Amino acid sequence: MRIDWLADGGPQKALDIVKERLGQMWLLRHTDPAGFWHGLLFATFWVSIALFPIGYGFREATPPLCLVFLLVWYKYAWRQSVLRALKLKWLFALAGVMVVIGVIFSNNPMASLLHAGTGINKAFILPFIAMECARDSRQLKLLVLACAFACFWEGLDGIWQWLTGRDFIMGYPPHDGRLTGSLGDYTVGNYLALAIVPGAGIWFILRQKINALGSLLVCAGIFLPALFLFMGASSRSGMLAIAGAILLWGIMAHGRHCLKFVGLAALVALTFFILQPHRLLPESILDDGRWDLWRFGWEVFKEHPLLGAGAGQYNAAFRALGYTPFHDAITISHPHNLYLDMLYAHGIIGFAAGMTFLFGFLIWGWRKIRAKLAANRNCSDIYWQLAACFWLGYAAWLINGIFGHDFYRIWWLAQAMMSMGIMIGAVVCGYGINAQKQDG
Repeated sequence: MRIDWLADGGPQKALDIVKERLGQMWLLRHTDPAGFWHGLLFATFWVSIALFPIGYGFREATPPLCLVFLLVWYKYAWRQSVLRALKLKWLFALAGVMVVIGVIFSNNPMASLLHAGTGINKAFILPFIAMECARDSRQLKLLVLACAFACFWEGLDGIWQWLTGRDFIMGYPPHDGRLTGSLGDYTVGNYLALAIVPGAGIWFILRQKINALGSLLVCAGIFLPALFLFMGASSRSGMLAIAGAILLWGIMAHGRHCLKFVGLAALVALTFFILQPHRLLPESILDDGRWDLWRFGWEVFKEHPLLGAGAGQYNAAFRALGYTPFHDAITISHPHNLYLDMLYAHGIIGFAAGMTFLFGFLIWGWRKIRAKLAANRNCSDIYWQLAACFWLGYAAWLINGIFGHDFYRIWWLAQAMMSMGIMIGAVVCGYGINAQKQDG
């Protein structure tokens, strides 16, 4: 059959079809310029999610390219945009207030500007891009598939790294005996947790086409490589994020009947304990360096309670107080807690602004999506199930932040801003712009 396909000019026919489709899309510049530029925006954003772990340069370049397409699309379709319809857009101003406080009132304003400024092209613009790419069920499905695809190939990379000693993208070796995939560090476990949660929405897509067993087998084929890498990275905070997302889904979608999801969340923790017992033993937890780092962060906040010590000034600030980590290197740059990082860096004023921004959208999304799920108990329309998956991805980041990273950790913040933006777009369009187009 393959010989016949080649003999019949199959490759040339395929190439002709591609050229024809590209030509049709190019003609849209004149017949439907808004559709043309939105198509480029969505395609670039989709690729940025699907290939997110591939390298730093890729994550540097794709958001600004998306921004160019977004701004041109605004020229033609601003009145139909999510941003124009979003009543809570003022929350973004509060995020800006927090960042400005962390720079202007810093112990070292120039260093803080450089620290916070790296997020402009890789994180801060992403919510505005993402919200315009989640306008109907088809787009939500494609974005879920992008997350699932990223998990799949990154998981294969982790398996390759385990087999050969190097990942096949960047050639990174394991770090301290833990797998890193193409991210080069075992924080890949946190990345996978934040990608698996929205990617799990593929279950709802599959259930529209095939039975539960078939859907389960397909999901296993997609996510088992990622779970292998996740376990090899041995991320406790990632495990907590996934378990928390499962529990939140149970409460959001099933209310008082969420007992089985409580059990499923407990099963996730138990499985992690069985496969990674050394990471959850009492002595391992008590001996964790985070306890010192958290104390240092609190002491820095007490020295700078109103406006903070400045973005990225954790190390300089705790060393100025005479503290030395017992378990971590003296160069440690963050307190390993999202909330302490925001508190020490921006003080109580900046912290209040930042928390209002982060939890304002979280609570708003919870109320809007939960109401729609309650009205659609028979799940005939998966629009709101998929919207919930991205809300859960954002919530998982906030859970992950209890033990992980600093606010300005760019790849990590980017994951949160993408999920938050997609959730915002889905809610705004689901309630208003495209309220009649949720046909699953």
